[in-house]
Amino acid sequence: MAMATNIKLKIVLPGDSVPVEPTATLGPGVYLRGDTGTPITCRAGMLRGDPSNKVWVDFDSKRYIPVQDDRVLGVVTKTTGKSYRVDIGSAVSAVFPELAFEGATKRNKPNIQVGEVVYARVSRAHKDSEPELSGTDPSGKANGLGPLPASGHVFMFKCSLGLCRKLLSPKCPILKSLEGHYKFEVTVGLNGRVWVASGSVAHTIVIVNAIQNSQYMTETECRDMVRRLAEVGYS
Repeated sequence: MAMATNIKLKIVLPGDSVPVEPTATLGPGVYLRGDTGTPITCRAGMLRGDPSNKVWVDFDSKRYIPVQDDRVLGVVTKTTGKSYRVDIGSAVSAVFPELAFEGATKRNKPNIQVGEVVYARVSRAHKDSEPELSGTDPSGKANGLGPLPASGHVFMFKCSLGLCRKLLSPKCPILKSLEGHYKFEVTVGLNGRVWVASGSVAHTIVIVNAIQNSQYMTETECRDMVRRLAEVGYS
Protein backbone atom coordinates (compact mmCIF):
# COMPACT_ATOMS: atom_id res chain seq x y z
CA MET A 1 0.00 0.00 0.00
CA ALA A 2 1.14 3.55 -0.69
CA MET A 3 2.24 6.02 1.97
CA ALA A 4 0.16 9.15 2.45
CA THR A 5 2.96 11.28 1.05
CA ASN A 6 2.83 9.34 -2.23
CA ILE A 7 -0.88 9.81 -2.78
CA LYS A 8 -1.56 11.33 -6.15
CA LEU A 9 -3.93 14.28 -6.16
CA LYS A 10 -7.25 13.10 -7.45
CA ILE A 11 -10.92 13.83 -7.12
CA VAL A 12 -12.77 11.41 -4.83
CA LEU A 13 -16.41 10.77 -4.00
CA PRO A 14 -17.98 9.42 -0.78
CA GLY A 15 -17.27 5.68 -0.46
CA ASP A 16 -13.98 5.63 -2.43
CA SER A 17 -11.21 3.58 -0.80
CA VAL A 18 -7.97 5.33 0.24
CA PRO A 19 -4.64 3.49 -0.28
CA VAL A 20 -2.60 4.31 2.85
CA GLU A 21 -0.41 2.51 5.38
CA PRO A 22 -2.10 1.32 8.61
CA THR A 23 -0.05 3.90 10.55
CA ALA A 24 -1.36 6.84 8.52
CA THR A 25 -3.33 9.56 10.28
CA LEU A 26 -6.80 10.02 8.84
CA GLY A 27 -7.87 13.63 8.51
CA PRO A 28 -11.13 15.32 7.51
CA GLY A 29 -13.19 13.44 4.96
CA VAL A 30 -11.59 10.02 5.61
CA TYR A 31 -12.63 7.37 8.14
CA LEU A 32 -12.33 3.64 8.80
CA ARG A 33 -15.19 1.53 7.53
CA GLY A 34 -16.50 -0.42 10.50
CA ASP A 35 -17.02 -3.85 8.94
CA THR A 36 -13.70 -4.03 7.06
CA GLY A 37 -11.45 -1.45 8.72
CA THR A 38 -10.68 -0.02 5.30
CA PRO A 39 -10.08 3.75 5.01
CA ILE A 40 -12.74 5.29 2.80
CA THR A 41 -13.85 8.80 1.99
CA CYS A 42 -17.02 10.41 3.30
CA ARG A 43 -16.70 13.67 1.37
CA ALA A 44 -16.38 14.71 -2.24
CA GLY A 45 -13.22 16.69 -2.99
CA MET A 46 -9.49 16.41 -3.66
CA LEU A 47 -7.56 13.62 -1.93
CA ARG A 48 -4.31 14.89 -0.40
CA GLY A 49 -1.43 13.65 1.77
CA ASP A 50 1.50 15.30 3.55
CA PRO A 51 5.00 14.39 4.86
CA SER A 52 3.62 13.59 8.33
CA ASN A 53 1.81 10.60 6.80
CA LYS A 54 -1.58 12.26 7.14
CA VAL A 55 -4.26 11.90 4.49
CA TRP A 56 -7.42 13.93 4.07
CA VAL A 57 -10.00 15.14 1.57
CA ASP A 58 -9.75 18.80 0.65
CA PHE A 59 -13.35 19.96 0.44
CA ASP A 60 -15.17 23.24 0.87
CA SER A 61 -17.37 23.29 3.95
CA LYS A 62 -18.40 25.65 6.75
CA ARG A 63 -19.17 23.01 9.41
CA TYR A 64 -16.10 21.82 11.26
CA ILE A 65 -15.73 18.23 12.45
CA PRO A 66 -12.99 17.99 15.15
CA VAL A 67 -9.93 15.94 14.23
CA GLN A 68 -7.21 15.07 16.73
CA ASP A 69 -4.14 17.36 16.59
CA ASP A 70 -5.91 20.03 14.52
CA ARG A 71 -5.03 23.59 15.51
CA VAL A 72 -8.24 25.58 16.01
CA LEU A 73 -9.43 29.03 17.03
CA GLY A 74 -12.14 29.07 19.68
CA VAL A 75 -14.12 31.51 21.79
CA VAL A 76 -14.53 30.85 25.51
CA THR A 77 -18.23 30.69 26.32
CA LYS A 78 -18.20 29.49 29.93
CA THR A 79 -15.79 28.93 32.80
CA THR A 80 -16.24 26.15 35.35
CA GLY A 81 -14.24 25.02 38.32
CA LYS A 82 -11.68 23.01 36.41
CA SER A 83 -12.20 23.76 32.72
CA TYR A 84 -13.47 26.16 30.07
CA ARG A 85 -16.21 25.62 27.50
CA VAL A 86 -15.05 26.73 24.08
CA ASP A 87 -16.98 27.29 20.86
CA ILE A 88 -14.89 25.92 17.99
CA GLY A 89 -17.63 25.87 15.37
CA SER A 90 -18.44 22.17 15.70
CA ALA A 91 -21.78 20.59 16.58
CA VAL A 92 -20.91 20.68 20.30
CA SER A 93 -18.61 22.91 22.31
CA ALA A 94 -15.18 21.71 23.37
CA VAL A 95 -13.76 21.19 26.85
CA PHE A 96 -10.51 23.01 27.65
CA PRO A 97 -9.01 21.86 31.00
CA GLU A 98 -7.53 24.81 32.90
CA LEU A 99 -4.31 22.85 33.52
CA ALA A 100 -3.81 22.01 29.83
CA PHE A 101 -1.27 24.81 29.38
CA GLU A 102 2.51 24.70 29.48
CA GLY A 103 3.66 24.93 33.10
CA ALA A 104 0.12 25.32 34.48
CA THR A 105 -0.54 24.30 38.09
CA LYS A 106 -3.45 24.78 40.48
CA ARG A 107 -1.78 27.94 41.80
CA ASN A 108 -0.31 29.14 38.50
CA LYS A 109 -2.71 29.00 35.58
CA PRO A 110 -3.98 31.41 32.89
CA ASN A 111 -6.83 33.72 33.88
CA ILE A 112 -9.02 33.33 30.79
CA GLN A 113 -12.36 35.12 30.66
CA VAL A 114 -15.58 34.49 28.73
CA GLY A 115 -15.33 36.00 25.27
CA GLU A 116 -11.57 35.57 24.88
CA VAL A 117 -10.14 33.93 21.77
CA VAL A 118 -7.84 30.94 22.25
CA TYR A 119 -5.62 29.11 19.80
CA ALA A 120 -5.55 25.45 20.79
CA ARG A 121 -4.85 21.90 19.68
CA VAL A 122 -7.58 19.28 19.57
CA SER A 123 -6.16 16.71 21.98
CA ARG A 124 -9.13 14.34 21.83
CA ALA A 125 -11.79 13.89 19.17
CA HIS A 126 -14.33 11.10 19.21
CA LYS A 127 -17.78 10.97 17.68
CA ASP A 128 -19.33 9.77 20.95
CA SER A 129 -17.81 12.39 23.27
CA GLU A 130 -17.09 16.09 23.44
CA PRO A 131 -13.84 17.27 21.85
CA GLU A 132 -11.08 18.26 24.24
CA LEU A 133 -8.53 21.03 23.71
CA SER A 134 -4.98 21.61 24.89
CA GLY A 135 -2.73 24.66 25.05
CA THR A 136 0.36 22.61 24.22
CA ASP A 137 1.65 20.53 21.35
CA PRO A 138 2.18 16.75 21.78
CA SER A 139 5.61 17.43 23.35
CA GLY A 140 4.08 19.62 26.07
CA LYS A 141 5.30 22.96 24.68
CA ALA A 142 3.04 25.93 23.94
CA ASN A 143 4.60 26.85 20.58
CA GLY A 144 2.20 29.73 20.01
CA LEU A 145 -0.87 28.05 21.49
CA GLY A 146 -2.96 29.75 24.16
CA PRO A 147 -5.00 32.95 24.58
CA LEU A 148 -4.64 35.55 21.81
CA PRO A 149 -4.45 39.30 22.49
CA ALA A 150 -7.82 41.03 22.68
CA SER A 151 -6.51 44.60 22.62
CA GLY A 152 -5.28 46.55 19.60
CA HIS A 153 -6.49 46.34 16.02
CA VAL A 154 -7.50 42.67 15.99
CA PHE A 155 -10.34 40.85 14.31
CA MET A 156 -11.41 37.23 13.95
CA PHE A 157 -13.62 36.13 11.07
CA LYS A 158 -15.09 32.93 9.69
CA CYS A 159 -14.38 31.43 6.28
CA SER A 160 -14.58 28.06 4.55
CA LEU A 161 -12.40 25.16 5.67
CA GLY A 162 -10.89 25.07 2.19
CA LEU A 163 -9.65 28.66 2.45
CA CYS A 164 -8.12 27.96 5.87
CA ARG A 165 -6.12 25.04 4.48
CA LYS A 166 -5.02 27.27 1.59
CA LEU A 167 -3.84 29.96 4.03
CA LEU A 168 -1.76 27.40 5.95
CA SER A 169 0.25 26.54 2.84
CA PRO A 170 3.85 27.82 3.09
CA LYS A 171 3.45 29.39 -0.36
CA CYS A 172 0.00 30.91 0.17
CA PRO A 173 -0.21 33.60 -2.56
CA ILE A 174 -2.48 36.07 -0.76
CA LEU A 175 -0.42 36.14 2.46
CA LYS A 176 2.84 36.50 0.53
CA SER A 177 1.34 39.39 -1.45
CA LEU A 178 0.03 41.14 1.66
CA GLU A 179 3.37 40.79 3.44
CA GLY A 180 4.93 42.98 0.78
CA HIS A 181 2.74 45.96 1.73
CA TYR A 182 1.51 45.50 5.32
CA LYS A 183 2.83 44.54 8.73
CA PHE A 184 0.42 42.13 10.37
CA GLU A 185 0.01 38.89 12.29
CA VAL A 186 -2.34 36.12 11.27
CA THR A 187 -3.40 32.94 13.05
CA VAL A 188 -5.35 30.35 11.10
CA GLY A 189 -7.48 27.61 12.63
CA LEU A 190 -8.41 24.50 10.72
CA ASN A 191 -11.97 25.02 11.99
CA GLY A 192 -12.70 27.83 9.52
CA ARG A 193 -11.57 30.84 11.57
CA VAL A 194 -8.83 33.39 10.99
CA TRP A 195 -7.46 35.95 13.48
CA VAL A 196 -5.73 39.08 12.14
CA ALA A 197 -3.87 41.88 13.94
CA SER A 198 -2.25 44.91 12.30
CA GLY A 199 -1.12 48.46 13.06
CA SER A 200 -4.43 50.17 12.29
CA VAL A 201 -8.14 49.52 11.89
CA ALA A 202 -7.94 50.40 8.17
CA HIS A 203 -5.15 47.90 7.55
CA THR A 204 -6.96 45.15 9.44
CA ILE A 205 -10.11 45.72 7.36
CA VAL A 206 -8.13 45.64 4.09
CA ILE A 207 -6.28 42.46 5.06
CA VAL A 208 -9.47 40.67 6.14
CA ASN A 209 -11.31 41.62 2.94
CA ALA A 210 -8.35 40.62 0.76
CA ILE A 211 -8.12 37.20 2.42
CA GLN A 212 -11.87 36.60 2.10
CA ASN A 213 -11.83 37.53 -1.60
CA SER A 214 -8.79 35.39 -2.43
CA GLN A 215 -10.26 31.91 -2.16
CA TYR A 216 -10.74 31.31 -5.88
CA MET A 217 -8.02 33.66 -7.14
CA THR A 218 -4.79 32.65 -8.81
CA GLU A 219 -1.41 33.87 -7.56
CA THR A 220 -1.35 36.58 -10.22
CA GLU A 221 -4.85 37.74 -9.34
CA CYS A 222 -3.95 37.91 -5.62
CA ARG A 223 -0.84 39.94 -6.35
CA ASP A 224 -2.74 42.34 -8.63
CA MET A 225 -5.54 42.83 -6.09
CA VAL A 226 -3.13 43.69 -3.27
CA ARG A 227 -1.15 46.03 -5.54
CA ARG A 228 -4.30 47.93 -6.49
CA LEU A 229 -5.28 48.26 -2.81
CA ALA A 230 -1.87 49.71 -2.01
CA GLU A 231 -1.97 52.09 -5.00
CA VAL A 232 -5.26 53.69 -3.89
CA GLY A 233 -3.90 54.47 -0.47
CA TYR A 234 -4.67 51.41 1.68
CA SER A 235 -1.06 51.00 2.77
